[in-house]
Amino acid sequence: MNSTSYFFPEFHYPFPHLTRFLQADKLFTILLKDGSITHFEPSNVREFKNWLTQHQIEDLKDSSRRLRSFGMMAFGLQ
Repeated sequence: MNSTSYFFPEFHYPFPHLTRFLQADKLFTILLKDGSITHFEPSNVREFKNWLTQHQIEDLKDSSRRLRSFGMMAFGLQ
């Protein structure tokens, strides 16, 4: 699978329509730019997640970790 592909196999949306995702085991919850939400369970979880991150789709888990870390640093609570 070419990670720069416009579409991921079996997933109905091209990467420019995606804004954020949240992964829970094999299930991805994805926020689309139009505000709607879709769910997808890929046959290859690792490849799908790589495809999302290659296209700079925000991983909400990583974002929340960075925010918590920043908040703790701002209050001197490292």
